[in-house]
Amino acid sequence: MSIVIGTSYVWNIVAATVMGLQTAAFAGCASRQKARLDLPHSAEIGSRDTQKLSDEENDEFVRFQKVHQAHIEYLPLAQSSVLLAGLFYPKLSAYAGLAYIVGRFVYSISYIRCGAESRKYGAFLICPSVVTLLGSALYGSFKALALI
Repeated sequence: MSIVIGTSYVWNIVAATVMGLQTAAFAGCASRQKARLDLPHSAEIGSRDTQKLSDEENDEFVRFQKVHQAHIEYLPLAQSSVLLAGLFYPKLSAYAGLAYIVGRFVYSISYIRCGAESRKYGAFLICPSVVTLLGSALYGSFKALALI
């Protein structure tokens, strides 16, 4: 089986690029949050720098940092999966990548604004899209190796 990269694969590249830009954008939001709260760039959750914050400011800071960390943790998995699955199923993986991007955006905004309980709305899109991407990448790989 040979892999032919057609024009529909471009949407997978676009999806992977947007995932990276989205992560960078929320990293910028976290940095601006630190600046707004007059914290050094190296401030971390529970550090001495955050002890001067009010409870509300600290909660907001923690939410920004957790959203940023969630983006960073899933970025390699999401990007590599959308690119690998796109080799075998470009349209399916592009749509799953779009669902991931929208889900990550909903997750981030709802978590920052409303707290941890509301992040589940974004997770309803993130989890199925990641499973779809991983499953199609593995299935396509096994099929290419003639194991299926």
